[in-house]
Order: sequence, then structure tokens, then C-alpha cells
Amino acid sequence: MSLLFAFLLILSCNCSLLLAKNKSCSLLVGELGDGQSKFVYCATTKSVPVRLCIGCGPEYRILTSSYDALLSQENCSKIYLNSDRINVVATTQGILTNLWQKANCEDCFNGNHSDLYDVKWNILNGCLSVHKDDPCISCKNDYIALNQFYLEMEKANKGHVCFDLQDSMNRTRSNWSKTLGCCHRDVKLNTFLIAVCVVVLLPIVTFYITVIVLTKRREANHGLLNEETPELDAPSTSALITAAVLSTPTENPVVVADRTEKIAKLLSGARAGSDSDLDSSDDEISVKPKTA
Repeated sequence: MSLLFAFLLILSCNCSLLLAKNKSCSLLVGELGDGQSKFVYCATTKSVPVRLCIGCGPEYRILTSSYDALLSQENCSKIYLNSDRINVVATTQGILTNLWQKANCEDCFNGNHSDLYDVKWNILNGCLSVHKDDPCISCKNDYIALNQFYLEMEKANKGHVCFDLQDSMNRTRSNWSKTLGCCHRDVKLNTFLIAVCVVVLLPIVTFYITVIVLTKRREANHGLLNEETPELDAPSTSALITAAVLSTPTENPVVVADRTEKIAKLLSGARAGSDSDLDSSDDEISVKPKTA
């Protein structure tokens, strides 16, 4: 159906080009302006939900053929194209063409994507309208089929899907998950408790492992130091003094007493000699006669 529609549009464009040769420039510009205004009106009224590509396809083909007809006339193209800085005719046409291309509208007419999508979408919406009490269970398979078709189409086109289908799929997903509440993500209590335990115990386990690693490293470094510097194991100063005292030979007490007595006699004799010297010096001073 879409191929036949495209063929008819191409045929009509060719016919309009042939008829345009006998039209004046003002008439061609009027037809272009009328086609542009109709396309703008169609795109605006079909913006929510978006049906720009499928809903405004005929209007876009008409304005495209009108613009080509204007270009085909050399005199008309000189008058209305590139004649001023703003270039209103070409700028307006470029904006509308960019809108069509940005929405990937040609994808709606290639590969019968829009027709197959509409079939699956109608099946799902028909199911939702019938099973209003339990749509999540009764219409689950229809929703999965539509979503899977869209994902395969998106992958085949590398993300360049007709925006009409993008908007329709986004609204369908939002209705399925938010409005109908069919996408339940129940959080189990066991999973929550396990996550909490992991968060609480992780710092403790980390600290314990760090302490073990540091302790092992210190022990390894201590053993290495003992092997390289054995002098660290030498006896202390107090131990050396004690050993020296214990190793000193002891003398006989009689010998020690005899030696002590001799030293005392020597000291007493020396003290007596010093006292006699002092007395003799005093006598000499006392007997010395006085001089006249």
C-alpha cells in the first residue's frame, strides 16, 4: 500500500513539473507558499501524539514538488532564489525539509515498518480496551510482541526510526508501566538485608585484613633485621657489669686485713712526722734572740 502511494506521488510530481513549464513565476511561488502553509498546519495539528510523517506525508510531497517546479524554471529561480541576503523562499523550504529529515520520516515508508507496527499496536490497544480489569496478565504477550518488534526495527535501522513510531512506542511504554502499573520491580527483604550486612561488615573486614597484613609485614621486617644485624642481640650494659663483677677473683680476708693495717700505719707515721716538724719550727722561733 505504501509503495503504491509513493508511486502515485512521484507520478503526480512529474506531471506537475510538466505543467509548471506553462505557468508563470508568480503562480509557481503562490503554489509553493500554499503547500508550505498546509504542511506547517498539518505538522502543528498532528504534533501530539506525533503523526508528522504518516499524517503529513501528502502535504510534504506537494510542497516538495512545488519547490522543484520553481527550480525547474530558470527565470523563476533567478528571481526568487539567491536574490537577497535572507533568501526567504529557500530558507523556508530548508527549515521544513530539515524538520522532515530530522524526524526520519522516510523510514515510515521504507520496509513497511509503519504498517506492521500499526497492526501490532492495534492488537495491543484492542486487548487493553477489552481486559480493563487485568490488562497486565491478559495483554502481556501482545505488549512483548510490540516491544520486541520495535527493538528489532531500531537495531536494524541503527536507531534511525521514524519519529512517529518512536513517540508511539514511548507513550505505550509509559502507559504500560506507569498508568497501568504492569512493570513491578519487587525488592525482596532478603536482598535488602544482605546488602545492608555487606555495607556494615565491609569496613570491619577491611580493617581486620589491613591489621593482619601490617602485622605480618612488621614481623617479616623484624626477622630480616635480626639476620642482617646480629649485634642487636648483644647483652646489655648491666649484664656486662654483673658478669665483670662475678668474674673478679676474691682474696683471702687475712691478706686484706694485713694490707689494710699496713696502710693505716703508714698514714699514722706520716701524720706524726708532720706534727714533729711543726713543733721544731715553733721552738726555733721562740729561742731566737731579739735584736737591739
